[in-house]
Amino acid sequence: MTALTRRRLFTAGALGAFTLTGAAALATPSRAEDVWTEEFMTRPENRQGFDVNNMDDWQTANARFIIAVCAGHDLGPSATRIALITAIVESWLYNYEPAVDADSGGLFQQRPSMGWGTYDEVRHKKKAIDAFLGFGEHATPPGLIQVAPDYDQWDPGVAAQSVQVSAHPERYGQQVPAADALWERHAHDVAPFRG
Repeated sequence: MTALTRRRLFTAGALGAFTLTGAAALATPSRAEDVWTEEFMTRPENRQGFDVNNMDDWQTANARFIIAVCAGHDLGPSATRIALITAIVESWLYNYEPAVDADSGGLFQQRPSMGWGTYDEVRHKKKAIDAFLGFGEHATPPGLIQVAPDYDQWDPGVAAQSVQVSAHPERYGQQVPAADALWERHAHDVAPFRG
């Protein structure tokens, strides 16, 4: 049984029925002509750890999508690194469905009760990335470009914390090497996404 088949079975059992269209959305894009869909799949929370050299298809696709959305906003490596380290720390690059930390969810563990959007909006990857960056019209908290307009001169971990206001600010800086590795691996063949 392939990894994709096991994942499809797991997802169907954990989250309900699931279409082949959804399965196609899980496939990792491998070229500049990536096709991103709004049928973003989620999975239950798993805090087993993050290993940039042992990422599954979900994590790789989400990292590539963050890079694509940042490029779509004409943001370069500094902003993308900050978005990546935040999503690594908050969700290990999974778009989590259940609320396991109060009402938080999605790639950035954004909370509807704190103004980041509705339950569905914080789990919609494009909207969640836009909100974190400061382009989400549906979100009221300031994003990266509001709290750190000169973010490229900030320590990435400090910039991430300025948006997230986490109880564990030290965790963001620890993931800078992983974010740099993801940028080096994927930025050259991910087209900007503005959808």
